[in-house]
Parts: sequence; C-alpha cells; structure tokens
Amino acid sequence: MQLIKLNIINFKKFKDVTIHFDEKLNILTGYNNSGKTTILEAISLWNEFYTKLIHKTNANDNKLGIKKGEYRIGYAPSTFQSYFEYSDIISVRTSSKNDIFHNLSCDYLLLKATIKNSFQDIIEIEFRLEQARGLNYKIFLSNWREFDYNFFNRFFDNPLKPIATIFVSPIANILNHEQFQTTPVIKDKILKRSSNEVLRNRIYGLDETKYNLFITNLEYILYNRKVEISLKKYSDKNEDVNISYDIQLGVLDNLKNISLLGSGSIQMMELLLAIVEVSSELNIVLLDEPDSHIHRDIQKRLLEVLVQSVSNIQLFLTTHNESLIRSSKPQNIFHLEDVSEKEYFCIYNEKVDGVKFGLQPTKHLKVLQSLGSETSLDLLNALESDFLILVEGKSDPLYIQEILDKKYMDKKYNITYWSFDGIDNIFKYIQSYKQFFSNIKNGQSLWDKSILVCDRDFLTPSQSKKMKKSFKNTLKIPIVIWNFYTIESVFLTDYKKFAILIQRYMKKFKVDKELAIIIEKIEEYAEILLKTKVQYIEDKDRKLLKIMRDRTDSIIDNGFNRAILAEDLAYNEIKEYHKEELDNKRLSSLADKDDIEYIIKNVFESFDIEVKEFNLFYQLLKTVEISTWFSEWDNLIDTIEK
Repeated sequence: MQLIKLNIINFKKFKDVTIHFDEKLNILTGYNNSGKTTILEAISLWNEFYTKLIHKTNANDNKLGIKKGEYRIGYAPSTFQSYFEYSDIISVRTSSKNDIFHNLSCDYLLLKATIKNSFQDIIEIEFRLEQARGLNYKIFLSNWREFDYNFFNRFFDNPLKPIATIFVSPIANILNHEQFQTTPVIKDKILKRSSNEVLRNRIYGLDETKYNLFITNLEYILYNRKVEISLKKYSDKNEDVNISYDIQLGVLDNLKNISLLGSGSIQMMELLLAIVEVSSELNIVLLDEPDSHIHRDIQKRLLEVLVQSVSNIQLFLTTHNESLIRSSKPQNIFHLEDVSEKEYFCIYNEKVDGVKFGLQPTKHLKVLQSLGSETSLDLLNALESDFLILVEGKSDPLYIQEILDKKYMDKKYNITYWSFDGIDNIFKYIQSYKQFFSNIKNGQSLWDKSILVCDRDFLTPSQSKKMKKSFKNTLKIPIVIWNFYTIESVFLTDYKKFAILIQRYMKKFKVDKELAIIIEKIEEYAEILLKTKVQYIEDKDRKLLKIMRDRTDSIIDNGFNRAILAEDLAYNEIKEYHKEELDNKRLSSLADKDDIEYIIKNVFESFDIEVKEFNLFYQLLKTVEISTWFSEWDNLIDTIEK
C-alpha cells in the first residue's frame, strides 16, 4: 500500500498544492520556507484526522450503505462528535487557527490523500477542518454523504488503523535519565515528536528479531559493518523505576552511557527504531532533515537501508544537503518552490536540455543550483556515480536511462553521461579523454567506471566487430555497439512490438486500433523509406568513400588498429552489405532517428491523431514493458552488470 498523491488546500503556506509521491522514497528539497516540513505535517495531520474519526458502527445506515459492525469515517458535520478542541490536534507544532490556516481570511483547510492498495485499487479520502465556536474545530469527511463506504470497508485489511505515521525530527541529545513508561505513553510521545524521550523504552520493547535487525542496520549505517556495536542493559521493568543502557563501539571501546553518543549516532538509532517498530498495512516514516548531523557516507548507507529494509514502509524526508541530493535518484527527489499553488512531480519528469559535446547535465543540477550550491558541478555527480557512459549524441542519455529504468525498476544505478556529438569525434578525441578521466579520481578514476556506447553507423557487422575489439584493446573499457544504424532503429527490428508501442501510446488520445492495421501502416511507410534508401546508397557513392577514408585516417592518427576499415575494400563491403539488407527489407541497417520519427508521425496522422509532443521515439520508449522489451538492449544490461 502507498500514498501516491496528496492535495493540500489552505494549510499553512499552501493555498492549493498537490504532490505526486514515489511509492517508496520521497526526498523533499527546496528553498527555506518552501514548505518541506509543512508537507510532512500535512501527511501526519491527515492520518491524525483519520485516526480520530474512524469508528465501528453499532447499527445499519441504509442511507450511507453501511452495515452494522462495518467502519465509518466520522459523523455528520453538525454532530458534537465532529468537534475537537485546538489542543487535541498534535500533529502540528501549534494548532492555533492563526498558524494552520493559509491566511487570516481562511476558516477551513482540506487534506485529500490518494492511496493505492496491494490489489492496485485506488481510494481518495478527503478531510475538512473548519473553524467552529470558541477554541474548537470541526473535522469531518468532506464528501461524507456520497462516500463509498462499501468499497472503503473492502479497501483496507484493517480499516481501524491501516496507516501509521512516525514523525522523526533532528535530535541533539537524549535524556540522561529515562523512566520506564507504559505503551500508551510511548506512543503518545512518538505522536508528539518527543520520541527521543523514550528511546531506551523503545529499545527495551523490541523482541529478539527486531533487536538484531536494529543492531545490524546500525552497524552498517554508522561503520559499514567494520565496528561491532554492543548494548548492555542494567534495568528490569518489574524492579526499577529508571531504564539504563550502556553502549560499546568495538571490542577496544569502553562501555559508556548511551546519552554520551554524538547527535548523528543518536539520530540513526531513532530512525532505525522507527523502521523496526512498524506494524500497520502502510507505515509512513516522516524524517525532518535526517542529514543534519550525518557524514555523507553514512547518508548513502542510510538511504540504502531505508529503501530496502521493510516492504510496507513509505519514506518522506526533507533536506537541503547537497551531497544527499546528489547521491539520490531523480525519481525520488521533489523540488519545492516558494509558491502557494503548484502541482509537483519528481524531478525525473523535468526536461533537461542536453549538450552536443561534454558532460550531460543531470536532473539534479537545476535543484542544486537553486539551492545556491556553488560546488554542485555535474563533474561531482560523475565522480560519485556508479558509471560514466560515453555516448555519441545528446539524446542518447535520455534513451539509455529510460531503458535501464525499465529493466531495473526500483534498483536504479546512478549514472552520468558524456556526449561526443558523433562517432567521428569519438575516434578523434577519446584517447585524450582517456588520459583526462584517468586522472580524476574519487576512490576510482572516472575512466575506471566508463562504458562506451555507440551506433554501428554505416559499418557492416564484421567491421563493427573489428571496431569493438580495437576499442577494447586500446581503451581498456567495456564497449557496446548497437547492431543497427542508430539506437532508434531498434523499433524496426520487430514490427509487432513497434506496433504494440504505437497502440499503447494512441490510447492517450482515446484511439484504439487493431494491431494488424497498425502493422500494415508501419510496413506501408517503411516501404516508402526503403525506396529512398536504395537511392540514398547510389547517391552517397562518392561521399561514402570519402567518409570511410577520413574515418580511416582518424583511426590511424589516434592509435586504433587500421584493420577496422581498409579504405576501398571497406567502402565496397559497406555498399554491398546495405544493398543486400535493403533488398531483404531490413530497413534498420540504414534507418536513422528522422526515419523513425517519420514512420511514427505518419502512422498517427493516418488515424487522424495530431501529435504535438517532441521526440516520438522517446514517447514510445516510455511505454515499453516486459512484453515489448527488445533483446538488443540485453547487451547493454550485461555490460553494466559485469
């Protein structure tokens, strides 16, 4: 189960804000006073409203369609059960009307959560809080008359408390002395953001399995499992008033009171306790600036544990820490602006203009620059990335990243890209960049993590094989060469898959055509291109020869094996190869990106669909699923995994 969207109206600085969340990890960043913490409070407040209003019915209510023993959210707004005192609201720092409404003219706020369960069902639950008489609010379900209670009672396994929210704020220290507390007191402290006052009680309450998980994760995050952590308990709940723990960090360390730990270590303990304590269908952990006292390496391991540890956790954290942002995936980052009305999506969906030659800007760059991070150069992203992929054109990173995201889903590598603006520039300059990248290091050099990915261009399969071998021997890095003219040409290797992608995208325009008809249209426009390509080969006769000779000179000048291309022989081989491919209607050997765009656009227009989006190849690529995966991409995947 996940919270997939939240709409906030008239709450604090937000007049009308909607944010679409990631199903696992959400990192909220932005300017000071942009509303990062307000979103955490809104999530917590929504769940508090739910907890206050949910109850089991004692009788049938035919008007609302509720049977006796089923659950209902709240009552009619006019009933006394809908009234709550200001002081009853504990999810915000202060619950005064002057502090929670958007401005003084407002007398209500709305919080609407969109939730998806494990069956992919979606429900929207919107609460309304209104100013009432005296120091009271009215809290009720906005559409209580029309709400589908039958669906609601089937949506959650346990409607009484399906969602738990745990709010964790930065911790400077914990109490020197801590008394044993009852479970209700501990839960109340957690709700009121005073969980650090019962940290020892929370450790004491863990069973053996949860305790071992807590210690294991703590050792990994703080010390990368190089230091063994031991906790020694001195108290018994049945005999003592106070609870006491000493901690030992490694076999050579002396035992010391847990309160003497640094603020970063204490905060890690607080976070990990929140993880192991979860028990509801959905456990929302809200972390306010968890990076305040934490080293950058610890931050990376923390995110890894937070994402991978528990399946029924959804994490929301605020930060303006440059290192934490750069080490996170763009799918998980949300950049807030200093505005009161906006619809937010993760920065992965934001368009980034590439450059023809050089290091491609990452999705993070705009965010980091807006935060005033002077050191947030994309070169730092490259140094901290898992791989640096060297490509021909500025659009290639967009395509390759989409392919990798389709393959790995939640397991996304952190990758940066360098474009050479064409294969000929690769021949000319890559030796220089090998030397340059080899001297830029952060643990390992940029060159050590580099992979070269390029098109086959005019080359035949045998020439491509020779080029790959020469590249590997000379450059000493992994090489991927597509088995057709350009990366876009892959669609022409399987017309059925190509047609399925077009069919999927057409649904956006509410058009549904049979697959066979779409395939016929693809074949029709491919046939037109085939005729132009045959003429193209004839017209390019002299130009192709010059291209091959210039390329051969470049290969020789830059230390590659000249056997890749042998001037006239290579040219004749290329010409005959492409003629044979075209005779057999294999257009992918010569089709470029413009040809793919031509086919897609004309297929759409033949069905009276006006497409205004740019880069139609990419639009279709985004609809790829397992059934439409092209085996050609497996070579790239295998290279990365090796």
